[in-house]
Amino acid sequence: MATRSPQKRFGENGGLPTFNPPSRERAQNEYLDQTPKNQFPYVVTGDQSAELSYDPAAFPKNLPLQQIQGGNSRLTYKMPQGADRAQIYIQTNGRPLKARVELWLGPIRRVHFMDISNMNGAETPYRGCVKFKNTDSAGPQTLEISTSEDQAFPCFVGVDVMTPERSKERQQVFDETWKASQKIYSQGDKTIRSIPIADHCKSVQLLVWSKDVGKKSFKANVEFLQGPNCKRQYYQLQCGGSTQPYQAVFETPGNGWTMRWQNTKTLHDGSHEFVIIPHELESDAPPEVVAAFEANSGSVNSGSHLGGSYGSSLGPHGF
Repeated sequence: MATRSPQKRFGENGGLPTFNPPSRERAQNEYLDQTPKNQFPYVVTGDQSAELSYDPAAFPKNLPLQQIQGGNSRLTYKMPQGADRAQIYIQTNGRPLKARVELWLGPIRRVHFMDISNMNGAETPYRGCVKFKNTDSAGPQTLEISTSEDQAFPCFVGVDVMTPERSKERQQVFDETWKASQKIYSQGDKTIRSIPIADHCKSVQLLVWSKDVGKKSFKANVEFLQGPNCKRQYYQLQCGGSTQPYQAVFETPGNGWTMRWQNTKTLHDGSHEFVIIPHELESDAPPEVVAAFEANSGSVNSGSHLGGSYGSSLGPHGF
C-alpha cells in the first residue's frame, strides 16, 4: 500500500497545510537557524531587520495640525488629480486618542478603514501612510477623519498628500524594505501572531501586503501591549491588498512591548503577510545593534531632526 508523502513544514502557520509561495520562504530558514530554541522565532530588535533606507520625511511629526473636536466631528480631504498616496498624523494633548480614518471611492465604496484607540495620544500618536489607486483612473476619492462619540476626546490632525514623483520614491523604498525584511504570514479565521519588541526600539514600522499570497484585501486587529494585560494601543485595520499596501509607524516608548496581530477575515480569503521592523532606536541600544542600524538607516536619533515648515498646504510635497 502506497504511503502518502509527509506534508511540507510551513514555518509561520503552526504546521498547518496551507498555500506556501516561494516568496514567503525567502529568509525563514535563516532566521530559524539563528534563533535560540527558547526564544520566539522573530523579535523586533534592529539587526537584520533594519535594512531599510531611513527617511525622516516618510513619517513627519511636524505637519501643520488642525484641531478636530469630539462627538463625531469630521474632517474631509478631497484627493487631488494624480495623487495616489497620503500620510496621516493624529495626536492629542495627552488625552486618549479615539479616531477613525476612512478613504472613500465615490459615495458608498470604502477602500480603507482604520479605527484608532490609544491610551495616550501624545505619547503614542498615530502615523500612517495610505496607498490608493490613482484618482485619474479610479475617480474622485475622499479621505475622511472623524472622532468618537465622546465629546471629551478631541484630537489634532495633519495630512500630507504626496506628489506623484515623491510617491514613486516612497514606493521604491517600500519595495526595498519589503524585500529585505522577514515576512510573517497570517492566514485568516482569527489567527493570532505575537511579536515581541526589543526594549531599545523607540518606534517600529509596520508594512502589510498581500501581493504574494492571494492579492486579496486584508482585515486585522492590531494591538500593542506593554505587559501581559495592558493594551496601550488598539487598531482595527481594513485595506486593499495587492494594489494598496499599508504602512505605518507606531511609538513603543519604554520596555516590555509586544505587538499582537489578529486576522479577522475568513480562512480562505484572509491570507496576507506583514513586516514589523525598527524605525527609531533608543540612544542606549546595544553597540552592535546601533552599528547595524546606522549602517543601513543613518543616525539613530535622526528622527528628532525633522525641521522645516510646510506652510498652508496639506503637506511638504506640493499639493
